[in-house]
Amino acid sequence: MTASRLLSRWGLLVVFVLVFGGFSAWLPSKFPTSGNVQDILTSQPPGIFMAFAAMIVLVVAEFDLSLGATLGMSQYLVLKLITHYGLSWQTAILATLGVGIAIGVANALLVVGLGINSFIATIGVATILEGLVQWISSGSEPIYGGTPAGFTTLAQTKHLVVLPVYYALFTAVVLWVLLEFTVLGRQMRATGANRGAARLSGIHTGRARSTAFVLAGLLAAVGGILVTAQVGAADATSGPSFLLPAYAAAFLGATAIRTGFFNVWGTVIAIFLVAVGITGLQLKGVESWVTPVFNGSVLLLAVTVSNVAATQRVLGRARNAMPPLRRREQPQPTAGPPPAETA
Repeated sequence: MTASRLLSRWGLLVVFVLVFGGFSAWLPSKFPTSGNVQDILTSQPPGIFMAFAAMIVLVVAEFDLSLGATLGMSQYLVLKLITHYGLSWQTAILATLGVGIAIGVANALLVVGLGINSFIATIGVATILEGLVQWISSGSEPIYGGTPAGFTTLAQTKHLVVLPVYYALFTAVVLWVLLEFTVLGRQMRATGANRGAARLSGIHTGRARSTAFVLAGLLAAVGGILVTAQVGAADATSGPSFLLPAYAAAFLGATAIRTGFFNVWGTVIAIFLVAVGITGLQLKGVESWVTPVFNGSVLLLAVTVSNVAATQRVLGRARNAMPPLRRREQPQPTAGPPPAETA
């Protein structure tokens, strides 16, 4: 493997190490501490699940802009079911996961079944969800207290042992196996690469796209449940803030490990790279407006690099497919009688 291929594959991890090392040298008493590392690990699992949700839909060349609203609905609904309707926290979690799956099914019906553009369909679903959250929250009224101890234990953090991180790593392995080693995963990648060619080859592209939307709804619901378990409260307005960082991580992750392809491990590295950058800037005392500017800049940079990588990959395939140029052969004299001698 050439140095350029190694750099393109592992460059994002190198950048992560450099950024972490840079902030550690810049803020030696604040950044490289066990407390700060624990804070970074604790805060990221909901964002990781959201990034996985964005990534799985991007794999099939679609967008789901309802993910933030799905997380917001889930993180409020799970606590509402516990505190106001007396459900056990286990039943409330199952019901909330069911709602996440139902949202994914609704998106699949609109995009795959009715043929509506995924941007339009999922924006419409997100708007409906925001209205429903306002309804069940009586005008965005937060819920404080009443969280069962067993529920908050799901997000327990102690001495760098952060349970949600283990959930995220387990989910990462499952998604990696799904996308790289199963027939369904290969069909999803083929659908995203060229839907028409995949359909002609016999792949059920509608099923692949529907699976992606349903998984995205489920993953976003898990992220919402983790948010509530971590803080022990529910805020009806916090969901949309998770959407942009999720897509930034998914696009940035496509520049590493499997360059030009949305992949699990690149997404994990990207989410922690963004988290380290934001945490370092916050510890340095930057203004609050820097965070959204940083997230937006990362998204634009990631999309740009991803597009360049995809273009280079297409050009490389085109060059490999071209037949080699042959040296033009000189015409050979035809056989015939020798020329007559002149006097």
